[in-house]
Amino acid sequence: MDKLRLFWAVTLPASVKEAVAAVQTSFRKLTLDVKWVETGNLHITVRFLGDTDRNLVATLVDDVARKITGFRGFALSLGGAGVFPSIRKPRVLWVGLQSFGPLVELHRLVEETVVPLGFSPDDKPFSPHVTIGRFRSTNNTTALGPKIEEAGQQKLGEIKVDGIDLMSSRLRPSGAVYTTVRRVSF
Repeated sequence: MDKLRLFWAVTLPASVKEAVAAVQTSFRKLTLDVKWVETGNLHITVRFLGDTDRNLVATLVDDVARKITGFRGFALSLGGAGVFPSIRKPRVLWVGLQSFGPLVELHRLVEETVVPLGFSPDDKPFSPHVTIGRFRSTNNTTALGPKIEEAGQQKLGEIKVDGIDLMSSRLRPSGAVYTTVRRVSF
C-alpha cells in the first residue's frame, strides 16, 4: 500500500517567512541544542494526518473542500514567541499568531471531515503557531525567558488566508521536504 505523510497547512508568503527566519536567527545566538526548521518549510499546521493511503487523497481533498464551502478568507497577524510544553522542559520553539479565531474554526471543520475518513481524533487542543525549531535537549535554555520576552514585542506581519494546502512531508536525513499535493481555496 502506497502511503504519503500528509498534513493540512496554511502556507506563508516569502516576506513573512523571512521575518520569522529573522526571529529564528536571534534565537540561534543562544547556542541552543535545536534542530531548526528551514525557512522554506515554515508554515502553520491546521491538521497533521500522518501516513495516509495515496488512494484516499482525492476523497480527502473533495470532502474537505465540501466542508469548507462558504468559509470566508481571513487575516492572521504573526508575532511573539514561546515554547511547548514549558520553559523548563522545552520541546518546540514557536512564533505565535494573534486573532486566530477563524483558524480555530477552520481546524474544527477539517477535524470533523477527517475523523470519519478513519483518522484518529486530535488528542491535544489546537494551538496555532509556526514551529521554528525542535529541542534536542535542554542545554543552554536558561536564557530562553528573556529572549522570548524580547520576541514578544515584535510584529512579523499579517497574512491573508484564502485557502489551505494539503502538504506531503518526506523525511530525509538532511530534514523534511514539503510538497503541496492540492490546494483548497475558500
